[in-house]
Amino acid sequence: MSETIFVSQNTQTAETILVIDDDTDILALLEMSLASDGFHVITASNGISGLQLAKADQPDLILLDVMMPQMDGLQVIEKLKADTETNAIPVLWLTAKTQTEDKLRGLEIGGDDYITKPFDLREVTARINTVLGRTRPVKYINPLINAMGESFSEAGVAELGSHLQAAAEIQLKLLPEKPPTFSNFDFATMFRSSTSVSGDFYDFIPLSDTHLGIVLGDVKGHGIPAALLMVMIQTASRLLSNEEDSWQMPNAHLPATILKRINTLLFHNTDLEQFATMVYGILEIDTGRFTYSNGGHCPPIHFITDPENSKQTEKNRNRVELLETGGMLIGAFDIATFSSETCLLSPGDVLLLYTDGVTETEGQTPNDFYGEERLIDCFSKNLTLSAESLCDVLQTELMEFSGTTQLKDDRAVVVIKRTTDETTPT
Repeated sequence: MSETIFVSQNTQTAETILVIDDDTDILALLEMSLASDGFHVITASNGISGLQLAKADQPDLILLDVMMPQMDGLQVIEKLKADTETNAIPVLWLTAKTQTEDKLRGLEIGGDDYITKPFDLREVTARINTVLGRTRPVKYINPLINAMGESFSEAGVAELGSHLQAAAEIQLKLLPEKPPTFSNFDFATMFRSSTSVSGDFYDFIPLSDTHLGIVLGDVKGHGIPAALLMVMIQTASRLLSNEEDSWQMPNAHLPATILKRINTLLFHNTDLEQFATMVYGILEIDTGRFTYSNGGHCPPIHFITDPENSKQTEKNRNRVELLETGGMLIGAFDIATFSSETCLLSPGDVLLLYTDGVTETEGQTPNDFYGEERLIDCFSKNLTLSAESLCDVLQTELMEFSGTTQLKDDRAVVVIKRTTDETTPT
């Protein structure tokens, strides 16, 4: 069955270690050892340059020697902890076994742990991993602390969590509760988000008893910023579609006009880096005529069938048309222009609208993506199925292809199948 699912996203990159030591041999040894352990390593040969790198690169941990000229390691720790830009960076320092005062002083001024010389490289890695295990959650929560300001507290974080959940539920309610129902058309949808809220969206907008507006789009990025822009576009689509003067123009021009007006709205009310892609179409229920405009989006795929010609093979009986007519990205350029085109959905035909989260699904082999060709093949082999079953087949194939239920991008799919003029599929 078709469904709406929200899935969290989790990505991880190599952590950065800043090594500060005036001994170039020690620097080279630690850099080689830590790099082989999977860390990204940057180095400084004195305390002053080390402080500069700490502010500029914001490493995940600093490993420094105590005995250095000009500025020793303990002085470096003091300056790091006195600076709001670097005071959260964990620090490990190297000290001789006999230097008890250095060990105590380092802990007193805010250092996290020490390693005694001579050191074992395995111990260095183990100590680093132990400290990072304690401090890693702090690193990822610091942006949250800065964003919430004085509101940051256990109660404040809990409230923020409830707000995010509420936002996800509100966004879900903005989507159509269920696909429309007509005697000669079968509709189904699939919607999945990589985070709690999504930048992908779809909509069905009733225009008259015999005309249905169909919208599918993808806002650049993920999470809350994309979701807010998505709500703006969806709201504009509904309002513009139902303006009294909209239906005074020929249907052939309306989709392009709608995209042009949404483009103008976004361009003048959002940052230059915020844009979207979308398809707006009008389906004439009685004739099967679909008039659309494509604003820089993945081209919808029209699967054209010829069920009466039984002498041909199934592959030859089915043809594919990509619906690319339209214009540029939505919201990126004020001068963007759009045009409309029409196709005819005959009984047995299927129209697939989708976002790039489908075709850019990464397989279990690196740099192998699902792609348009696999998508066309998946549907071409299953055109006799209902719209809902086609969504189920696609979802299963994407999961088997990627080997995981975790998403790196949002996905939205709309499947429209024309059945006959009298009956709906079972």
